[in-house]
Amino acid sequence: MFRFIELIVRFKEYVILAALIVMSIALMSFGNAAKLGGFRTIIIGTIGVLQSVVASVPNLLTITSENAALRDLTYRLNQELINTRKSITENQRFRELLAVKDSVEYPVVTSKIVGRTMDKTRYYLTINAGKKDSIQESMAVVNYRGLVGYVFSTSDHYAIVQTILDRNTRIASRVERTRVSGIVAWDGGDGLWLKNVPKTDTVVVGDIVVTSSYSSRYPSDIVIGRVMEVRDEPNTLFSKIRLEAAVQFPTIEYVLVRRQQPDPERLMIEEMLEKKMQKK
Repeated sequence: MFRFIELIVRFKEYVILAALIVMSIALMSFGNAAKLGGFRTIIIGTIGVLQSVVASVPNLLTITSENAALRDLTYRLNQELINTRKSITENQRFRELLAVKDSVEYPVVTSKIVGRTMDKTRYYLTINAGKKDSIQESMAVVNYRGLVGYVFSTSDHYAIVQTILDRNTRIASRVERTRVSGIVAWDGGDGLWLKNVPKTDTVVVGDIVVTSSYSSRYPSDIVIGRVMEVRDEPNTLFSKIRLEAAVQFPTIEYVLVRRQQPDPERLMIEEMLEKKMQKK
């Protein structure tokens, strides 16, 4: 029954034409013009109603085809919207990176993060720039928010970045507002700790912590993080200060590599001192 109705709907123009032909022949068979006039009026009215009814019946095949076309159009529009939003986001990131490049006084290499390696004690990033791009080990890595880490190892076209989220992190730093010096360390999670700050030195929530000129690995005045909590630890001379890292490591996509290595002699002797202190 459904297929019969579908057939009629599909060829409704031909059905109406056939009905009109049959009615015309029937009208021609009448011989009495008076009777024919009244009957003709009824027939014409009936045909008009029939045309209106048939014309109002939707063509299921046409609706199916139109729905498919609308779904395809909706999908393509959604993809274009996603691509547009992605382009806007990337454009904003590139603008921020360019702003950093314009503000620094040393040459940098922009690179994209293509891999991540992490566990409970360290967090590494793989970037798509290496020796062929003049990147060497120990070079500092930043983004527009602040300090990311340093180049741990390199190949011709790639490099591994050891981030500041590492159990061996020890960064000579200072509170930007008060110039109070300390050491930034990481002990797991996303949090950093500012250590060796005497209780007599004032540090408050919201203070910005940056690298200091005492750092042998990193240039000075790079933002590390913001103070989130200051604890008064009993039986000690130092405050326990928790930082929020300036860089959002889960969402970082691009970095800048500072094309300048730290003094290798100073770096070596300070690393030797650090190892001796850890053994005690």
